[in-house]
Amino acid sequence: MKEKLHYILLLITILLVASISLANMQSVNVSFILFSFKLPLIILILVSVLLGSITTFLISISKNFSLKKELKKTKESLKTSQKEN
Repeated sequence: MKEKLHYILLLITILLVASISLANMQSVNVSFILFSFKLPLIILILVSVLLGSITTFLISISKNFSLKKELKKTKESLKTSQKEN
């Protein structure tokens, strides 16, 4: 059941991206520091979303690592206190 839900969400995402792509075919000028170039708006949107997703993923990995480390310390502390009692 979970696998079907993933496929349905993937299909909905693909359809949304396709419809956004068709609606944003015009080119835009992008100026970044010393560079200026033209590219389709959808590419700019997708690159921005991708960079945001990567940033969020990296931050969550860091947070997850910290939480796992804290959990390990807490478990060790619990074992130590149980042995003392």
